[in-house]
Amino acid sequence: MKFEVVDFESLKSVRAGIVERIGLMNSFIKIGDDKEINEVENHEQAFRLMMSKLEDLKKEIFVVGHRVVHGGEEFTEPIIIGRRVFHRLKKYNKLAPLHNPITLSCVNYSDKYFKKAEDVAVFDTAFYKTLPDYAYMYALPMKFYKRHKIRKYGFHGISHQYVANAAAKKMRKPLNKLNLITCHLGSGCSVTAIKKGQAIDTSMGFTPLEGLVMSTRSGSIDPAIPLFMIRKLKMTENEVSGLLNKRSGLFGLSGSMDMREILYKAGYNVPGFKMKGRVKKKDQEIAKLTIEIFIYNIKKYIGAYNAILGEVDALIFTAGIGERSSIIRKMITKDFPDIKDLVIPTNEELMIAQEIKKIIK
Repeated sequence: MKFEVVDFESLKSVRAGIVERIGLMNSFIKIGDDKEINEVENHEQAFRLMMSKLEDLKKEIFVVGHRVVHGGEEFTEPIIIGRRVFHRLKKYNKLAPLHNPITLSCVNYSDKYFKKAEDVAVFDTAFYKTLPDYAYMYALPMKFYKRHKIRKYGFHGISHQYVANAAAKKMRKPLNKLNLITCHLGSGCSVTAIKKGQAIDTSMGFTPLEGLVMSTRSGSIDPAIPLFMIRKLKMTENEVSGLLNKRSGLFGLSGSMDMREILYKAGYNVPGFKMKGRVKKKDQEIAKLTIEIFIYNIKKYIGAYNAILGEVDALIFTAGIGERSSIIRKMITKDFPDIKDLVIPTNEELMIAQEIKKIIK
């Protein structure tokens, strides 16, 4: 759980931090250089811990922005979360099961803690309202779109929007004059094609499950595989959903969801990361294959978006893996020598604050 308090007028950071390893051993909260180990079992506890570190600022906080992963076609702009909006948002829980339910629970905690503050939703899907219909429509009978709104929505939009704006400033060019491919590579991973400042395609789809191989998500697979699992392997719908969302991806392939650990097992020198004992040859081979699958999928999307855009001004890397792993970046960029690559740390909190200012005066 990331959090940041910003001054409303200047948008300068007042205090920022993160609660990591929620539900795992050695969970901790970090604010600046101060790190404190806590046993944080769930996001409610994480929120309470976060609030304990902001108690001195409580009276000054008058608006709380929440990153909401899925807003469908219904929500394409930031909105104040009243009771009616809260219940409308609930219907998207099933489309983003790893994020939306937790976000709404945090809205509840926020409402109880900051009784006089407004809660505002800022949507990951909003950046993709510019996708053309031929990019967001699936080749299904039209009734599934018209009745059930089954289409590509795209996610990580807050991050992709922020780094696109930051890239334009860094390159000293107007964003509407640039063609960019932005790669958000973290626990969740996605690639977005941006033409003249507007998103025209992205790797995630109807849910965040489509696209790249991720920390625990499978990414794109043959749609018949879940049917096979249900019919032939007698798995339930919930079991298949849990498998594809929570036990696949890097974790499913290698047994680890931490790219640093996978790189280390594969034989790479990862600065600041070590493991006890020798790595078995079998584990090394699995780690190498996991990395190859991860990189291969990313390069497929970059290649496709390069073709769609025609000309690419820059390839942007952001998020945990994208920002911190030069090893992964080099594996990707060596096959795109003619495209300028930039590393831009994402700042979703600042982007959320900028979006909030559009509706709070």
